[in-house]
Amino acid sequence: MLEVDLEVFFEYFRMTPEAFNELLARVAPLIQKRPQYMYIPPGERLALTLHFLATGSYQKFSGALFTIPQPTVNGIIRETCEALWDELREEVFPPMTEESMARTMDGFWERWDFPNMIGALDGKHVNMQNQPNAREGEWLNYKGDFSMVLLGMCDANYKFVYVSIGGRGRRHDAGLWKECDLYAALRDGTLPLPPPRQLPGGTVVTPPTIVGDGAFPLGPNLMTPFRQPQIVSDAERIYNYRLSRARRTIENAFGILSSRWRVLRWTFIAHEENARSIIKACVVLHNLLILNQENVPPQRYWYVTARLHDIPGFGQFNLPAVGDNDLPEREPEPAEDVRELEDGREIRQHLVDYFLSPAGEIPYQWRYLTE
Repeated sequence: MLEVDLEVFFEYFRMTPEAFNELLARVAPLIQKRPQYMYIPPGERLALTLHFLATGSYQKFSGALFTIPQPTVNGIIRETCEALWDELREEVFPPMTEESMARTMDGFWERWDFPNMIGALDGKHVNMQNQPNAREGEWLNYKGDFSMVLLGMCDANYKFVYVSIGGRGRRHDAGLWKECDLYAALRDGTLPLPPPRQLPGGTVVTPPTIVGDGAFPLGPNLMTPFRQPQIVSDAERIYNYRLSRARRTIENAFGILSSRWRVLRWTFIAHEENARSIIKACVVLHNLLILNQENVPPQRYWYVTARLHDIPGFGQFNLPAVGDNDLPEREPEPAEDVRELEDGREIRQHLVDYFLSPAGEIPYQWRYLTE
């Protein structure tokens, strides 16, 4: 394939030969084994793992392609996925700093017309076999499938800036959010957020915010849509449209991730730790390959091609007003949560007003009300 058909090479491994060789040079020391009978070199181990992740085939089928027995295949995939995570994690998930979040805010405003936004947040269910010795229904999600949850936040270019992997399918996104370290850092003030900014062209100052669907709790640093029974005006519908345009970056990121690494599309057979390793490997590979094409003209993109993502301002008028997992909004009991909800409502109203102002409107938002 390296010499004859580069397109087939990409279909098998989701990267160019140059990218494959660079990746192999980095992970080879972590997956190198001592030469002995039936010795399998690092290049073959990496190729086998990438083929399994890219195609989503059963491990024994990937093994047959490489003439490797299944018990050996299981160990190779597990070890290589962990090696990919260990080698790439610090590069593709650098610490979130004030400077990096400020750049993300600029990106969301330039591409998706949402001000002061540091990320789009959502959860993805990855279907897997039920786990042995699990409590009844522990892994069963709302669709009736057994799954592990990937909670992720991405930037304006579909690159993940935060992930939490391993939530059990029964858990709701809001519950997983309140247990993750990103929420804890927001709550205790240890996340180095940029200072509040004036809305572009406006006079009101708002803090940096994450955007999520109605499954998440509204707060001063987390903007969510108006739920359907509460929508009473066109202004609120415009706000929901603008928020949905920005929030669809995380939907697109998950779509690109599962389109390129198709193991995440199908129900795969793995124990909990192995499933977590597989998901972690897919996420770091996704980020690495997006980073690799940052300095390439858009017409030469090979990982995130034009057909895999939205075009800003085009064909987006059928967006839902709220997310699929929305629940009726309830007043939380703790006083601190009530205060956060009220602060969030005040900031959300500032955005509603801003999106109707000459400084904050975009021409095609009005077509959303009639199409």
